[in-house]
Amino acid sequence: MTTPPTETPLPTDTPPPTDPPEANEASAAESAPPAPPPPPAEPTATPIPEEPTPTPEPEFPFSVTYFTHDTGSPGEVRMTAWIRRDSGPGIYKTLAGFQLNVTAPDGSTHLSEVSGPGTADSTMPGTGDNHRMNTKVEIRPYTAGEYTVFLEEGGVQVSPATKVNLSANPLQYVHFEFFVTETE
Repeated sequence: MTTPPTETPLPTDTPPPTDPPEANEASAAESAPPAPPPPPAEPTATPIPEEPTPTPEPEFPFSVTYFTHDTGSPGEVRMTAWIRRDSGPGIYKTLAGFQLNVTAPDGSTHLSEVSGPGTADSTMPGTGDNHRMNTKVEIRPYTAGEYTVFLEEGGVQVSPATKVNLSANPLQYVHFEFFVTETE
């Protein structure tokens, strides 16, 4: 078996091969000016963040009101209180077994005497700063600043905490009334 001879290519005047067409396009893109940026996006409404829901205050059986008088003494901070059940206009029952819990400006905590079933005058009748009371706390010496006060029974808080600021001048005394309203 004989194989036919292979032909040897002859030299020609053929130009050398060029880059494929894709390479020419890439080269042209590199030398062209950059494309303009895309137009800005349509503005969208910025979502308004929702207000955080405040943590609800726990409900307590007692409400509180207080009176500040400019008749304090330099020896002590004096706070008095009347703890009572209101059954109707002018119909009250004084309640025993409660204490004031007072946090002083320095962070120290003070408890009042345990409230009794009767009442006494907080100062002197006719002086303008007298109230019915059935407990008190005296903190020595008189210190101006913010005090936090609430009512407790057996170590359990039964009223909202109330903040009072006592001034350095004039010296002050505070009377609280903690009351629960009897519903029919």
